[in-house]
Amino acid sequence: GKEKTFDPSFKGPIKKRGCTDILCCLLFFVFILGYIVIGLFAWLNGDPVILLHPTDNQGRICGLNYGDLDLRNKNNLFYFDLTRCASAATLINLQCQTTQICVSTCPNTSWTYFPDVAKLEAARLSVIAATPLDSTTAEGREQIAQRATSTFFLDWDKYICTYGFNARKAYVNSSLVSILFLLDGTAPVKLYLEARAIAENIFADLTVSWYWLLGMLAITAVVAFLWIVIMRWVAGIMVWVTLLGIIGVLSFGVWYCYDEWNTVAGSNTTIIAVGFTTNLSTYLALQDTWLAFLIILAIVDAIMILLVIFLRKRIQIAIKVIEQSSKAIGWMISTLFYPLVTFLLVLIAVSFWAATALFLASTGSPIYQVIDSRNLTSLPNTTSLHGQTCDINLWSNSTHQYYLNDDVSCVFVKYGGTSIFHNNVIWLQVVAVFGMLWIVNWILALGQCTLAGAFASYYWAWKKPQDIPLLPLYSSFGRSLRYHTGSLAFGSLIIAIVQIIRLMLEYADNKLKTAENKVAKFILKCMKCCFWCLEKFLKFLNRNAYIMIAVYGKHFCWSAKEAFKLLMRNIIRAAVIDKVTDFILFVGKLIVTVGMGALAWAFFTNKFVSLLQAPTLNYYWMPIIIVSVAAYFVAAGFFNTFGMAVDTIFLCFLEDLERNDGSEEKPYYMSKSLRDVLGKKNKKAKKRKDE
Repeated sequence: GKEKTFDPSFKGPIKKRGCTDILCCLLFFVFILGYIVIGLFAWLNGDPVILLHPTDNQGRICGLNYGDLDLRNKNNLFYFDLTRCASAATLINLQCQTTQICVSTCPNTSWTYFPDVAKLEAARLSVIAATPLDSTTAEGREQIAQRATSTFFLDWDKYICTYGFNARKAYVNSSLVSILFLLDGTAPVKLYLEARAIAENIFADLTVSWYWLLGMLAITAVVAFLWIVIMRWVAGIMVWVTLLGIIGVLSFGVWYCYDEWNTVAGSNTTIIAVGFTTNLSTYLALQDTWLAFLIILAIVDAIMILLVIFLRKRIQIAIKVIEQSSKAIGWMISTLFYPLVTFLLVLIAVSFWAATALFLASTGSPIYQVIDSRNLTSLPNTTSLHGQTCDINLWSNSTHQYYLNDDVSCVFVKYGGTSIFHNNVIWLQVVAVFGMLWIVNWILALGQCTLAGAFASYYWAWKKPQDIPLLPLYSSFGRSLRYHTGSLAFGSLIIAIVQIIRLMLEYADNKLKTAENKVAKFILKCMKCCFWCLEKFLKFLNRNAYIMIAVYGKHFCWSAKEAFKLLMRNIIRAAVIDKVTDFILFVGKLIVTVGMGALAWAFFTNKFVSLLQAPTLNYYWMPIIIVSVAAYFVAAGFFNTFGMAVDTIFLCFLEDLERNDGSEEKPYYMSKSLRDVLGKKNKKAKKRKDE
């Protein structure tokens, strides 16, 4: 179908808009169909129970009935030694190297299992060389004071360790063992238990303060919106005060360095004579030091003054564009909440990928491998069995060679198979990751094109707000989906390809960390840097291409080329407005984040006790951190929309300036304030609301 839309070269919507990049659109839909087929195939072959219930180290799923072993009431998995899950072997085999059993409920008391039998046996049989904690000796009394009465009583038969409060002695099967040895062995478990207690307290704090956190996030949204609105009045003041303030500080620094240089004028010692020293006051007593500072600051100060003088008109243009962007958002407040739509769509895409990846990983039957932790240097003529596949039924037989052997065991590793599908699961995972990247980038592109179309409709409206469409955001969203899905898919495909290459380079970099080939590492680092720069450039180019697509309705390549050429013809203006906008947004994020963090601190520390009573918390700092981080992301969402408004208004302004001349046939659509800065005017003036 065709739809009439605005064209900057003419007065009125006379240009027809059609579908763009149809081939890429078809490719995108075919890929999504294949992506869905992969997901369905994974879901049909995967076992959802594996995702919902844990699996013990013999491949049995907790919560199921195995005939001779009923685990239906045992839905929890207990790790005998959780500290071994942090080993490198766990990351390689994706399986924790400790005994795991299904239990009905997790233990409600603190205890752990000691798998290192040899170490404990050596301690049990050793002569009590380590001084026992006996209060009759001076060393024992000192250790008692240092250890704060923490000891452990071990039941050797059950491998259970419970906490006790007798600081004099520790027993293992009635044999006295050094408390230092036991504390050394159980330190990781104690750290885990302490961390778990902190996490439980934090969760309890969140359950009683969540509604206050939501209220503060609402306040954050209001503050961010007000900041954007007041930009139309304070943007110029903020920019000029900042620039003049920087020049003033630099000028003061020049004067101060000159004064200090005069003060130490009698010193004849040079920096070369002093050499290197960690005493900075030695350098500050030298005339050469202050002369160097004076020259550097004077050069920087002169550059700043010259930039302000020669770029003052461009700075004024940037300020006026920011003011117009603020007005555009004021007329289209709904644009501030469109990032929520983008967030939900991205969440759906990522969730679909995560579910597909998990189902792919859970397809097939249990695979068991041998975990061999023996020290083979002390066992000549012995071959390691580590990594070999094994039959759990044979290894569970009491007649097996390694039955109940702690050093060599057959454990469950993963689910898999020998079919074509199972042999190519890794490639299906790669396709799934690429699909997620492509779809997520397409969603982001859709958001940028939608917002650009809405803000462009504001700029090209002759009378504001009369000529602005009734539902500009909704209309722009519909145009982007109906006509430009292919162009958005084209741009997002380019970004997705670069990102998947970067992921592969990261994978290769991790593999080469232990390699000794310095040349290969250097080349890989250079490639990572190049592709990072390439991705940044392509995102910048795509962003402006989507603006041109929203304005003209042309295909992606034409839009990207025209946007790039337009920016290159106005590169100084583009650089100035980019930096001015970055500064405005940085100040806004800083004020919102710090301000909300301060408000949260004042509230949760009961500074407003006369007005509001804060809930009693275990750690008042956690809600403060949550509010500050959330405030930053909320502000970033609002200000990203504002940044898109600035980019769109600026690109439309450049198009207006090049394509129109102020005549009756081609009048300027820019605001009167922008025309005044440029010294332009329309020959046949028409009354406009913003004039």
